[in-house]
Amino acid sequence: MKNILIALLLFAVFILGWLSETRLRKKMFTKLLSFERKGQKSKYFQLLEAPVAKICLSARSRELLKLDYFLTYGDIANVKKIVSKFIKKPSDLTKNNNLLIRLMRSYVLFLEKSDQESILKLENYLKVNCKTAEIKKEIDQLHRVYLEPDQNLLAELNNQLKVANEPQQKLIIYDRLIKASESLGLNKQVKEYLLEMKKVANKTIKLEEF
Repeated sequence: MKNILIALLLFAVFILGWLSETRLRKKMFTKLLSFERKGQKSKYFQLLEAPVAKICLSARSRELLKLDYFLTYGDIANVKKIVSKFIKKPSDLTKNNNLLIRLMRSYVLFLEKSDQESILKLENYLKVNCKTAEIKKEIDQLHRVYLEPDQNLLAELNNQLKVANEPQQKLIIYDRLIKASESLGLNKQVKEYLLEMKKVANKTIKLEEF
């Protein structure tokens, strides 16, 4: 009987500790998101170095959150520093979605900034360490949008647009169509895509408000 009581007490302590940590994590993430949205860099990074963050988050998780901030504000120098740490060792990205998402966001930033060295390093790492066919197709399409646009790419994107159901999907496709068309000097199409993109964006805002 005594052993049962001790076990129950230990279980209760465990549950209370878990609930307390969950509340701390939720409060901390709320603050981090607020600091990020307001561009309060010093407060954001101070919180990540605070004891509560070190208790609730692993060093790797805190590094990913640092990367989030730098990606949000297009700080390519710091993005490159953190990404270089993550791609030093092989990683099965099909089992590490959190890292994959950040690396894909970093890849887009490198493409936007035309940082050729960083583009090639990260592109090779992604292709080697992510076996998912969909991700490889995404990398290939992004590469073509920013670096090798042609009429075949425009046809491919327009076909994707015809079957896209979600507004977010359509916005991404229009954004790529605009970038590729600009590079090809197709100013008339750029204006048409911008107009259609604004229509989708306005509908999306109205739906969110509703």
